Amino acid sequence: MKKLKVLTSFTKLPIVDKASFCRNVLVKMANNILFGAPDVSLAEATAALDAFDAAILAAKDGAHTAISIRNDCEKVVDAKFILLAKYVDRIANGDETAILSSGFNESHQPSTPTKEELTVNDGDFSGSIFTRSQLITHNSSYRWEIRLLGTTVWVVYVSIQSTFVITGLISGSTYEVRVAAVTKDGQQPFSQIVTKLVV
Repeated sequence: MKKLKVLTSFTKLPIVDKASFCRNVLVKMANNILFGAPDVSLAEATAALDAFDAAILAAKDGAHTAISIRNDCEKVVDAKFILLAKYVDRIANGDETAILSSGFNESHQPSTPTKEELTVNDGDFSGSIFTRSQLITHNSSYRWEIRLLGTTVWVVYVSIQSTFVITGLISGSTYEVRVAAVTKDGQQPFSQIVTKLVV
């Protein structure tokens, strides 16, 4: 399992959101017994954030000098809070509760990507679609079903291939498609329904 890390993605937040985020970190880290000796003192981080807040307010009128000062203050805040984030990361050592108690966000465990059971794409010709099933079957066939959106009758096709081209469809209309594997044990459950506008 991958160890959780402290994220520094807060640096990409809009300025007002960033200021709020950093203020919350200061509140959470104050008197937090887990993080008693940060690499950047909380007083120093607070002073940088106070200056940033003041610069945000001063730059509201859009004056170039005020905006430049605000940008300079933002860089200082980014630098100090990145150092705080690295400190929290080092002390927390992957402990999610510890990371969250600091006000910073943690990375999430990577999830295993799943393949869609059924994909439906444009066919080579107008009025056709190309379907592909990811259902894993051996020595079996596939039951493809399609219907015009809003109708109840499915048109059925059977194939031994995991891909199938359906033609003769009405361009500009939307269809629903599903597929089921048919094995020696009988027909298996249908895939999720995929909706496709036919071009």
